[in-house]
Amino acid sequence: MCMQVQEAILKSNYDTPWKLVIEHFFKQFMEFFFPDTATEIDWTKPHEFADKELLALEKKGRVGKKISDKLVKVFKTNGDQARVIIHIEIQGGRETSFPRRMFEYFYKIYNKHKMPLMCAAILTDTSHRWRPNCFITELWGCELTLKFPIVKLMDYELGFLDKSVHPIAKIIQAHLVALKTRGKHQLRLEQKLFLMKKLYPLGYTADDIRILYAFIDYALDLPDEIEGEFMKNMKNYEEEIRMPYITSAQRLGRVEGRVEGRVEGRVEGRIEGREEGISIGNRNILKMQIEKKFGELTPNARQFLEKANADQLVQIGLNILTAESIEDLF
Repeated sequence: MCMQVQEAILKSNYDTPWKLVIEHFFKQFMEFFFPDTATEIDWTKPHEFADKELLALEKKGRVGKKISDKLVKVFKTNGDQARVIIHIEIQGGRETSFPRRMFEYFYKIYNKHKMPLMCAAILTDTSHRWRPNCFITELWGCELTLKFPIVKLMDYELGFLDKSVHPIAKIIQAHLVALKTRGKHQLRLEQKLFLMKKLYPLGYTADDIRILYAFIDYALDLPDEIEGEFMKNMKNYEEEIRMPYITSAQRLGRVEGRVEGRVEGRVEGRIEGREEGISIGNRNILKMQIEKKFGELTPNARQFLEKANADQLVQIGLNILTAESIEDLF
């Protein structure tokens, strides 16, 4: 799990933590939000994420308040059509054109694949009344209707989520706590520590906790000086329980460097002995990610990567999400 680069990306892009959650916990995601659908998916066969296809569809259109979306190819447990597609959209706010956009995605995806397709939406906004679940167009007796399932995160109770051991419940809990602690830094610090420390006894793997932390860390973002307090508290806790999942030397050094190296509102991260180790680690991780997606680095790309500073490394990590060639990265 390339967590160093992912953590750097999370601070700039809310799209990424949701994508990490869906990719890592896809089966749990479907079972929690769409249990009936989950029972009809053959989990013994591999599912495939088709992000590049969604990027191609998005190039020509405005995405509005969409936070993230995923296109997943799965197998059904029975039926004539074994291979089907699931399109999941995470919608971040009220938007009049949202139902139309769901329809546009539907027909574009269906037109390309000619396969059964389920479109569904997770609504993260704060309005209890806004629940768009269909698109209808009609003219002179000709009518077309698309109905799609939605999940409203505001419908969940914090008490239920706190008692649940399901990882998706912890994601929703972090989202709702973030809404309730806006502008309340000390309360947010306390809640962030509370949420994180409750994960360790629940039987999650180290990677599970890192993905959950990645989401919680973004949702409950803190000012640098308070973030430093959070990390020091977590370091002591992880040492006490002997589970150093998120407070490795590199991670703690990054946070301390961010706090101490702040210059005119920007983090230079040039504290001797920390930045060098982080940069080397990120360069190696980025190199592996780039080569996995695009093949062997070109000489120019290799030279640029070797000389890139910390800010440039973060930008390259961001570019990996949408780039279609090595040239696009730089």
